[in-house]
Amino acid sequence: MDESPPLPLNKTVVEVFADFLAYLLECASSFIQETHANGAALWVSVKDEIHFVLSHPNGWEGQQQAEMRKASVLAKLIPDTTAGHARLSFVTEGEASLHYSVHNGLPTGVMDDGEGVVIVDAGGGTIDISSYSKNIGEAKHRFEEVASPQCNYLSLNFDFPKLIHCPQAFFMDPSSSQFMPDHS
Repeated sequence: MDESPPLPLNKTVVEVFADFLAYLLECASSFIQETHANGAALWVSVKDEIHFVLSHPNGWEGQQQAEMRKASVLAKLIPDTTAGHARLSFVTEGEASLHYSVHNGLPTGVMDDGEGVVIVDAGGGTIDISSYSKNIGEAKHRFEEVASPQCNYLSLNFDFPKLIHCPQAFFMDPSSSQFMPDHS
């Protein structure tokens, strides 16, 4: 796998992410203002009330979310205030995939009896596996993670083209309950 390109000179990862978020916000602003009737007035009426939801890898928690929050402030998505921070939420990629699947792909009723579902997100060079069940108690549309991932992702740095042609390239290591690449 190729190395990631170096960061621009005198820029931190947070600043690069902030630049990207600012670019996305500008694109959204332009699109709304240029394509909707009375778009400029619409944008002005909503721009300071937008609630942003950012997704992140399954294993990320407080420290990484704090860095993402800093980038959001630098990008001027939200102000650096308590009220501004309240307009920013985080969701794991597994949770985002679950909600997408619930609304766009799972057959109706598949989780109604407390049964679970496993979401496998295999893209972008990683594999995230998350398992959820529907809480059949007090909350009708509440889901719970069945098991926290032991390994949040598997980086596909080894000979991936070889893996594609050999379906048995993974095997379960019985001593650790982890999938291991078979380099035979």
